[in-house]
Amino acid sequence: MSNSSINEILWTKHELISASKGKDLTTKFLNNKKISGISIDTRSIQQNDLFIAIKGKNFDGHDFLEKAIQKGASGVIVSRKDSALKYNGLFVKNTHAALINFAEFSRNRFKGKTIGITGSNGKTTTKDMAKVIFSEFGKTFATPGNSNNIIGLSLSLMKLPSNFNYCILELGMSKKNELKKLSLIAKPDLIIISNVSNNHLENFKSEKDIALAKSEIFHGLIKNGQIILNYDNKWYSFLKKIALNYTDQVIPFGVKKSIFSVFQEKDSFLIKSENFKTNLNHLPHHLAFNLISILTLVKCLKLDLNKIKEKIKYLSPSDGRGNQFKLKINANKTITVINDAYNSSPHSLETSLTNLYKNNSNKYVLIIGDMLELGPNSYTYHKKIVPFLKKLSPKTLFTIGNISKILTDNLKNNFVCRHFKNIKLLEVNFDKLVHNNDTVFVKGSNGTGLYKFCKNLEKKYELGE
Repeated sequence: MSNSSINEILWTKHELISASKGKDLTTKFLNNKKISGISIDTRSIQQNDLFIAIKGKNFDGHDFLEKAIQKGASGVIVSRKDSALKYNGLFVKNTHAALINFAEFSRNRFKGKTIGITGSNGKTTTKDMAKVIFSEFGKTFATPGNSNNIIGLSLSLMKLPSNFNYCILELGMSKKNELKKLSLIAKPDLIIISNVSNNHLENFKSEKDIALAKSEIFHGLIKNGQIILNYDNKWYSFLKKIALNYTDQVIPFGVKKSIFSVFQEKDSFLIKSENFKTNLNHLPHHLAFNLISILTLVKCLKLDLNKIKEKIKYLSPSDGRGNQFKLKINANKTITVINDAYNSSPHSLETSLTNLYKNNSNKYVLIIGDMLELGPNSYTYHKKIVPFLKKLSPKTLFTIGNISKILTDNLKNNFVCRHFKNIKLLEVNFDKLVHNNDTVFVKGSNGTGLYKFCKNLEKKYELGE
């Protein structure tokens, strides 16, 4: 993703050399060209992007230097002398290490507030909502997409304009010690841990180990920083105890305890604080809950909550995290699709099914894919979803993948069920499987292909109103 829309120079030649200790072997690096974006992928590179030739397991960016130049790269950063000489590139010992050095340099020159967000579920939507909210208070940058690993974070910080007021970073992890590295680069002023649940169990012995790994985000917290924790999550006390080793400013959010007065009314929240009041009934329960963490941030920074009341009314789930759209399958058939297929875990699937049950004005068509990365107990976690589906009693249940077949096998006597071995079979038959006015809920781990399936539906059929 490029930041060329930001009409300013992100980096100067002097800054790049200073940050990386690189060498301009031809003295022609950049040649007075401006840098308005950063790229490591020629498929998405834009005019005036700086191209960094990263070497990975399956590719080497040095093989794409010619294409990067052809597409308008303002300059290239390389770890091969012959490439530096041929393309007037900045030569560094290791482009991956240089990328991290650039990120650290960018963070250190940034004088605004940096917010680090992590959690087992809802990180991306929380970050996206935070960007909308904080844009009302000043220039705000946020992690593009869900680029929350070491390379994604480094690219994000490279794209951070130094004169912005707020930087909102999504930090992810799938194993121990990842979050510590990210936090030490990000150096957040404020931290949100939205929740802890049993995601990525494939790489952890227990949920407690996941909570401990999430606490690694505290390592980079700046002096006198603030940590915002989910009081209603069972790991609150565990995380708070660790957090107090880094700061005495640990602030809870939730229904049970918060710096707001939070009233839960059926499936919505009413938030009150001094001269501020807002209802979050337009958001799914879990997203409304995460929005409370953002409002807590706003209050911690002593910003005017009333300035964002109108913005709150128009917040919605991010793409693939519960966003809705209508499709005209044909002249006589229009359906609503709820795309919650960017990822899935036992906790997030249970939460989504509970939300559907609370709003069950009609019978849903469910498309459920495998939950991946659950380790040896994967079948057990999938089977625990059965009671939630029984309670919801959907019109139809379609499952995709190897493990989710356990759902259709256990529920075929309760309602209409059908299992598909792969996405292609579902796509071919889709228009015959749905009926006019159906609401189709789609959820599965990204590796199942269901997110791409939803995007293909948007391309194939006309969007309805």
